[in-house]
Amino acid sequence: MSIGRPGPERHWQRLGFDRSVPRETVHKTAAAEVLLTDAERLGDERFAVGASWRRDHYLAHHGGPAADPVLLAETARQTAIYLSHRFFGVAHGVPFVLSGISVELFEALPPVDEEYLAVGLDVVCRKPAGGPRLRLELDADVVVRHRSVGRARVRWEPMEPRRYALLRRRGGQGPGEAGPRTAPSCVPLPPARVGQLAERDVLLAADSSAAHVWWLRLDRGQPVLFDHDSDHVPGMTLVEAFRQAARVASADGRPGASGATLLDVTFTAFCEPDVPVSITAEPAGRGAGVFTLRAHQAGRELASAEVGHGVPESSAVRLEAAC
Repeated sequence: MSIGRPGPERHWQRLGFDRSVPRETVHKTAAAEVLLTDAERLGDERFAVGASWRRDHYLAHHGGPAADPVLLAETARQTAIYLSHRFFGVAHGVPFVLSGISVELFEALPPVDEEYLAVGLDVVCRKPAGGPRLRLELDADVVVRHRSVGRARVRWEPMEPRRYALLRRRGGQGPGEAGPRTAPSCVPLPPARVGQLAERDVLLAADSSAAHVWWLRLDRGQPVLFDHDSDHVPGMTLVEAFRQAARVASADGRPGASGATLLDVTFTAFCEPDVPVSITAEPAGRGAGVFTLRAHQAGRELASAEVGHGVPESSAVRLEAAC
């Protein structure tokens, strides 16, 4: 079946969009969780990456009016892994450490109302100057239905396994650190309040003692968040938790999970699976609808984010010229 192309340029015409890349190249176990379909090198640092979305939300299909920006963040994360293996010589089995991921939309992502939606990432991927370690960053223009709809950025490091093991030993939660070792008794938020349909996809429980404070709920059987075994909570779990918390803080009552237009997340520590995590939100002080969110565990910050709602004045560009 023909599903169209992200844009008219020749590189989008050359890429395939009907078959996923091998699961191991994006660190996934289930084929249904692989979003990427193809990639091509366009220059020393420039790549065209194709993806097919078969659902409109990171965790499930909602049939909503627009696709979810967290799904775009996951697409960018898979892009970082795939480019590392295919074009930068990173061996399989090497741990990846995610430092930051961000999505900024110029307009709402279109709905996934066909069999699947073809998405293109026009990527610049480079190694920042300085140091012998392979730290990488990418900046991608996101193209859908011949429109540039936003940008995505990722910062990460493929890490030598022994160094990763040392980092995990040093970074583990020690018994003397401050913070609760067990979560207070909390009630999960209603799915609709966080833009979800099922309770298993709700990542927040309310803290009755404080407004705009929630506790992270982890269902290890959730097939998207826990697609494969890991010694820590996946970073994308915190990205989705931040999206949910910002939606609640902004009192966004619209159906679906697609209200955010800015997701900018920085990771500073590993999230351990067996220690409670609190999520807080407060106005960012730079415009209505933008919130600063933080995740804490045992007295230390794991990650912070800025999440914004409301589509800015459209700066989308329609793409017509072939190259």
